[in-house]
Amino acid sequence: MMDGVSQPSPIRVPRRAVLIGAGSAAALVTAGCNPFSTTKTTRTVTATAPPPVDPMTNLIATTQLHLLRIESAVARGGTLAKTLTPLRDDRRKHLDALRKELARTSPDAAAATSAPATGTVPIPTETASVLAVIRDDAGNAQVQFTDATSTVSRYRARLLASIAGCLATHRTVLG
Repeated sequence: MMDGVSQPSPIRVPRRAVLIGAGSAAALVTAGCNPFSTTKTTRTVTATAPPPVDPMTNLIATTQLHLLRIESAVARGGTLAKTLTPLRDDRRKHLDALRKELARTSPDAAAATSAPATGTVPIPTETASVLAVIRDDAGNAQVQFTDATSTVSRYRARLLASIAGCLATHRTVLG
């Protein structure tokens, strides 16, 4: 008390009340509640997911590229041709099976991918490098086929898993 005038005592707000108020405000903001909103209702609009992409065309393209590389290496002849000829034959069978499966379920897409793989693909000149490139191709293809098994029907999954298993043996053969 100074000069007969009393000082007003400060208002004490308990810490718990401040924390409850701040927490409630944060919960309202997070929930999207706005006390100042002029709209009466909130409408949520959901979009439908696009249809899943069929992985078969990508797998066919990968197989065609792998087959072209193997054929370029076999064309050199020698021990490389002897090693890679059975692998080439397997990849041809894979390509035929993939095309037949695509034609079974989607004739329009099958027509687009039915053209034979033509052309040449540059490959290294050293035998060890050629084997490394083809082994890497087999590894990448194996991953693609394995990943695709979870997005297709059970029938296709068996086909793709069979091809992935064959590619694993190719990687083993190629060292």
